[in-house]
Amino acid sequence: MKKLRDSKSPPGCDVLEGELQSAIGIFNSLSWKVRPPDDSFGPGGLVRLLPNLPTLIIPDLHGRRGFFYQALTMPLFQGGSFLELLYEKKGSVVCVGDAFHGESPVRERWNEAYDEFLTGFKKRKAMNHEMADNLGLLQMILTLMQLFPENFFFLKGNHENIDNEFGRGNYPFRKFVNEGEMVKLWTQRFLGDNCLQLLKQYENLLPLAAEGDGFLVTHAEPAQGFSRDKIINAYRNDDVLYGLTWTDNGEAQSGSVAETLASFFPGRDRSICFGGHRPVNGYFSLRNGDRYIQINHPVAELVALVRRGEDFNPAEQIVRIDTVNGGRRR
Repeated sequence: MKKLRDSKSPPGCDVLEGELQSAIGIFNSLSWKVRPPDDSFGPGGLVRLLPNLPTLIIPDLHGRRGFFYQALTMPLFQGGSFLELLYEKKGSVVCVGDAFHGESPVRERWNEAYDEFLTGFKKRKAMNHEMADNLGLLQMILTLMQLFPENFFFLKGNHENIDNEFGRGNYPFRKFVNEGEMVKLWTQRFLGDNCLQLLKQYENLLPLAAEGDGFLVTHAEPAQGFSRDKIINAYRNDDVLYGLTWTDNGEAQSGSVAETLASFFPGRDRSICFGGHRPVNGYFSLRNGDRYIQINHPVAELVALVRRGEDFNPAEQIVRIDTVNGGRRR
């Protein structure tokens, strides 16, 4: 993990293709209790966390390898790290998605990479740096998927769209420059079409939601009330895909989160949903009747700690880990 965190160069296609094929094999062989199948008996859009375990929720990563490493290795629970808990099968980790596309801290790098893109990447120092972050983080994620297939999960976000496609709940992405197309072209040119297609296949097998003890995790705020069955069959319905990955702040229907939670936890009025997607002011935002807890900051490194058998207190259990004392709370 340290080597992947610190690598200065993107991986070659041979290495990455093998890791992606392993992950795809895991997706297709998980226990139905962990990942209920959809109506076509393929991997469904929902994963179930093992019961009675503490859970670490990591928001949008966007190439932040150091953040990911810190979140896993810091002593965040009873003096131990979640990486240790994963090895002991005594904890779960859920990432809300968005592995690729660095955000505001690397905005200037995107501007430099765009100039390289306009020349067809005849020079590609800045873009190579961006892809080293993206693909190095992906390798870290794939490593954990292989080691802990029932305890570590990464959800599909709106940035899991390597082909920059329009359709099937996906939209081409651009924020500072033309990031989606730049990443696609770089991948085609320097990793090849086969690697591009494997990345696409991997992305289209990622779960859309994780179910824990009285809580859900989704990338974006559910746009409308989604039943358990609709989420399991999300890849057969573009509206569900969009509604769990692209929902803008203020776009979700009133009561959509409560309705979704009621499908999973009937009669449990204190159940909650976690997500990220849109950046928040401060450390978190409470949305949709305070049933949706949004955690995503492009600079601050924030995680949520869900302890078994306790009601969640965001002011205490959302932790910033990139401070000197390693865990200053809000």
